[in-house]
Amino acid sequence: MVQSKKDLFGAVFAEFLATALFIWIGCGAAISSNTWHSGNSTPEVGSVVGIAIAFGFGISVLAYGIGHVSGGHITPAVTFSFLIRGEMSFASAIMYMLAQFFGAFIGALFLYASVVGLTTGCEGNSVDTIDDGANERLCASSCTLDADSGLFMDCGPPFGLGTNVVSGAIGQGSAFIAELIGTFVLVFTVLMAAVHPSNGSGPN
Repeated sequence: MVQSKKDLFGAVFAEFLATALFIWIGCGAAISSNTWHSGNSTPEVGSVVGIAIAFGFGISVLAYGIGHVSGGHITPAVTFSFLIRGEMSFASAIMYMLAQFFGAFIGALFLYASVVGLTTGCEGNSVDTIDDGANERLCASSCTLDADSGLFMDCGPPFGLGTNVVSGAIGQGSAFIAELIGTFVLVFTVLMAAVHPSNGSGPN
């Protein structure tokens, strides 16, 4: 548990920085994989594996990197688990969560600045004038296709900056269960591997 104000502010900044980097790494991998993707709508195995590795290694490196400073929470779910376990105060938990929220926002801003040029060739072009399948997929996922002119207009962040949506093949309830289990695995792993007192990476 963080004791002094100096330690608390250092921990909060560590959470902010790690969350920003995590968003940039993971969502950046999702955008890159989609950009190099072939024109068909079915995800390629290599793309899915690449995204998973980026998220997995990203969270592992960052959690271990800041584990001795803040505990390596990086997500509000982990911070909330610390709160209900009585291992941090309510005020500290709120500061952690705010740092994570703002870190995610800043990470997304830096990611957008890194990839905003990808849709340059989409605006004002039609499907027939797009260079290849990958660019067509990029434009279709990031821009609005005007029904009258057949041109891509009002382009937003490429591939929505890698944001997830619930597949139409499953219901909201199934998606909730999948997220619940995934969050449990994440929280369990962080508590037992990254911040457990018997583990060398945890806070001293």
